Amino acid sequence: MLIKKLHINIGKKMRINIFSSLLSFNLFIPRFYNGKIIKVPIQDGIKVGISTELWMNDLLKKIHSIKKIKNFHDIGANLGQTLIKVKTIDKNINYHSFEPNYLCSNYLNKLIEINNWKKTHIYPIGIFNENSLKYLEGKSDYDKSSSIMPDCAETTKVVKKITSFHTYDSVKKLIGSEAVDIIKIDTEGSELEVIQSYKSLLVNDSPLILIEILKLQKDNVKKIKRDQDLSVFIHSLNYNIYRIYKDSNNKLVNLKKENSLGTYDDNLYADHLLIHDSKINTYKKLISEN
Repeated sequence: MLIKKLHINIGKKMRINIFSSLLSFNLFIPRFYNGKIIKVPIQDGIKVGISTELWMNDLLKKIHSIKKIKNFHDIGANLGQTLIKVKTIDKNINYHSFEPNYLCSNYLNKLIEINNWKKTHIYPIGIFNENSLKYLEGKSDYDKSSSIMPDCAETTKVVKKITSFHTYDSVKKLIGSEAVDIIKIDTEGSELEVIQSYKSLLVNDSPLILIEILKLQKDNVKKIKRDQDLSVFIHSLNYNIYRIYKDSNNKLVNLKKENSLGTYDDNLYADHLLIHDSKINTYKKLISEN
């Protein structure tokens, strides 16, 4: 009986030790991007797709070649699609991301840790024009189209999470006072509030802004009005709107100046680069080349 109990206890300890080892083991897939090998972690059967938005990789490399990117803000980081681009273009870029989905934030931290990336900061909150708690709604736990404004987005309301949102001014002490070079905004409907929240920084630093505005929804009066208000607000800050055009392989083709956002009927045209009047000459080569 004593021997039998001993076998049972040893068996339990072995199972516990093996289980603990599996929990601490980082599963990853090695991938090659921008001439560098990166490790893509697997979490809950999920991994980040690194072949998406090739146009953004092209554009960021062009921008970096014209003027070195030192500080990058990523609003709506999801699983690190943009993070991978930034860190493989130049590991010394100081990267700050805001991602309110705690599961995605956890994945981002794993991605950073497994690749040993420095100067990389993840904040598990969203940016809005007021400090508040909001429902983040989407079709799955990691849905990149999840939105706090599903009436203005293109998502299926299946999963709801209570998430924390803050104004940029309320969290900027955590980040520091260095000038920001680029802000990427992909928030599925709340872009106006993000821009409003960043107003003081936009006035002071005049960073480039990469922003996605989903296509026109002809019967959605609320979205049409919000897109119009956003366009007016952007122009009031002396920013110019350039629509980003891509080819069939999702590679960068050119930039075309536009007066407004959200007036197209295909999300192929949803991505834009906003350039402040004071930076037009700096990026004249980028604009004229395309």
